[in-house]
Amino acid sequence: MTTAPTPDVSVIIPHFNQFLQLTKCLESLERQTFPRAAVEIIVADNGAPGDADEIAQKFPAVKFIHAAERGAACARNAALACARGRAIAFIDADCIAAPDWIERGLEGLKDAELSGGRIVVSVENNDHPTPVEAFEQVFAFRQRDYVEKKRFSATANLFARREAALAIGSFTNGLSEDVDWCRRGAALGFHLAFNSKSIVTHPARRDWSELIRKWERLIAERWKGFDRTGVFGALRWMVLAAATALSTGPHLLQVMTSAELKSARDRIAAASVLARIRWWRARKMAAMLTAK
Repeated sequence: MTTAPTPDVSVIIPHFNQFLQLTKCLESLERQTFPRAAVEIIVADNGAPGDADEIAQKFPAVKFIHAAERGAACARNAALACARGRAIAFIDADCIAAPDWIERGLEGLKDAELSGGRIVVSVENNDHPTPVEAFEQVFAFRQRDYVEKKRFSATANLFARREAALAIGSFTNGLSEDVDWCRRGAALGFHLAFNSKSIVTHPARRDWSELIRKWERLIAERWKGFDRTGVFGALRWMVLAAATALSTGPHLLQVMTSAELKSARDRIAAASVLARIRWWRARKMAAMLTAK
């Protein structure tokens, strides 16, 4: 009885009811410049058992597993538990990988244990983005800033050496799991680097309701992980809320000078969304504190 060779990399994809997007993601992984035989692709499906069977039939070389506990962190954990690769690559189900994504991503692990790649935000109509899409083109997935200033990488494009991934352990459901996971890695002494050559494309959120859902989740995750103990705990949260509102002004310059936006119309639209979402976030944060 022969043992299957150890893959060079295991690609982990959490999935929940994004069938069209997952299909496109898997198609992009089938077009990689890196040898397909050296890649293990694992889709951890968070839906009901059998939901992804039709897609699984189209991609027989992809391993589909069912992750019963709901949440992207839980799905990633289920996939990690059975991943065999010498390296681990994380991508989201609604992302499209550049043809050399894996090849370049593994190159980024030569000098670092963790490597966050570039995330390009796409819109449905480049000539006429919606106001929220224009906002997202400027502010969503600023991966270089995440890695170099905030010490984490979004799991939409993250590579890790196997030994580092195993040492860091499971993702924590209910928190900002990518932030928590990467910072636990830093605490263990693992180096996280930005890799501009390993690229995925992620769709922008299109409307206000999608943006609100994102920030309701992120604020709840931050609230859960925020230290509000002691005399100044609540004050620190209120200062953070105020700083969120006041950050509108400095970031208006970023909107007006962004190379991602092509017209004055798009800059004005993005600026209006910037002001609206920052003040909405501040009010939401303040309301959470007064409700406790």
